[in-house]
Parts: sequence; C-alpha cells; structure tokens
Amino acid sequence: MGKTTDDILAKIGCKNTKSRKAVIEVLENAENPLSAEDIFLCIKKQGSSVNLSTVYRTLDLMESKSVVNKIVMMDGKARYELTVDGHRHHLVCTNCHKSVPIDFCPLENMEKDIGMRSDFDITGHKIEIYGICPNCKKE
Repeated sequence: MGKTTDDILAKIGCKNTKSRKAVIEVLENAENPLSAEDIFLCIKKQGSSVNLSTVYRTLDLMESKSVVNKIVMMDGKARYELTVDGHRHHLVCTNCHKSVPIDFCPLENMEKDIGMRSDFDITGHKIEIYGICPNCKKE
C-alpha cells in the first residue's frame, strides 16, 4: 500500500484514533478479507484494547467512505478489505470459503458503456465469482 494509516484517515476526514489506526493496520497486513471478529482478535493479539462494537462502527464508517470493501461470503459472514488503491473483485471457493482477489476489473469498460447508454451515474460495482478452488478440487 502506498498510503499510511494517517493518510487514509485524513482522506476520509476522520479523527485519527488508536482504534481506527489498528483496524486499518490489520487490514493492510491481511492477505485475504477478514471478518470484524478476525480483525478484533488480531488487534487484541497485538496487545491493544478495542471493543468489537468499535471495530464494526469503524468498518461501517470506512465502507461508507469507500476505503473498505465489504464482501458477504456464501457462509453469510461479512469480510472486509482495504480498497484505497482501487476496488477488487474475488473468486470465492464454495467449499472452503477461500477468497482470491482478481487482479483486474472485468467490468471497467462495460460500466462506462452502461452508464452512457442508461444515463445512470454509476458509482461502483462488486463482483464475486463462486466456484471450487484448486486445493478443494484435489480432495
């Protein structure tokens, strides 16, 4: 990531608190999207004190500012990832629920075309493609 936690919080116009910084730092270091509970446990493991409700409020705020992407998996559990460097789409395994980011946006040109044809101001989109990952196929 090219931006620091301070940069991210300044970008969204939010007060720089220990809890917000901790949530961002956990997400910055995450290889995959994390649930609020996972983020909470990571912060506690690092020795910081934060309430789970604070983690949820922070994630809701960051999602509303388009800094965090909320992904609801097939297991019904919401997971979060930072999107300060642009949005991402995912391949999601229906067996183990592993999420793999797609490194390009397959709808980028289509989104512009749809917006022009419909006179609709498109503000974003999400794609989750479901299937069986290579590890689960081996089993």
